[in-house]
Amino acid sequence: MEKKNISISKKARYFQLGKISEQTKTIWFVFHGYGMLSQYFIKKFKNLENYQTVIISPEALSRFYIGKNYDRVGASWITKEDKLDDIDDNIAYLNSLFESSTKNIDLNSIDIHVLGFSQGGATACRWILNSTIKINSLGLWGADIPIDCLSENNREKWNQFKTTLIVGKKDEFISEENKAKFAKLLNSYRLKYDLIEYDGTHKIIEEVLIDYIQRI
Repeated sequence: MEKKNISISKKARYFQLGKISEQTKTIWFVFHGYGMLSQYFIKKFKNLENYQTVIISPEALSRFYIGKNYDRVGASWITKEDKLDDIDDNIAYLNSLFESSTKNIDLNSIDIHVLGFSQGGATACRWILNSTIKINSLGLWGADIPIDCLSENNREKWNQFKTTLIVGKKDEFISEENKAKFAKLLNSYRLKYDLIEYDGTHKIIEEVLIDYIQRI
């Protein structure tokens, strides 16, 4: 048996709060976690929207049913199956979305912020580190950084934006052991980052989000 691939054209959807115009000063790209949909995830950022701020939430390319009743749908950015192809497809999709969204504005006068929640954090990292896009900050909420992003070739890129890790003290998906291992990994890589810990679980909390924004 021989494995083969073909390239196809596929529609990808995203949701947006606000309209990009000459008045726009800030654009947020926010990435949902595993099993979520961007149409619901973006609502967590509704309070950020104003005439100068736009929020864009890309949706992962793979959707599936959640639960035994098949009444809910979620999406996933990547699995271990054909992982490298999925990474390439995600980067191409996100580059296309960025270019189409910002083609009529002067990016020199715009602040670009990226926030990845849970599984979306890895996709956010791989996108900005494997593209020419210039951003001001990267927030990783309840997420880790893929090993492939912590390479020597990426050191200069990491220094071009501010990185913040946001983690709940009661996050049910991140054990204290994993926190310690992750911190050790980042310290050995000498990554500069801010850490925000909050008294909560694996979810976006408005008060914490506001605190994070004020720090960047």
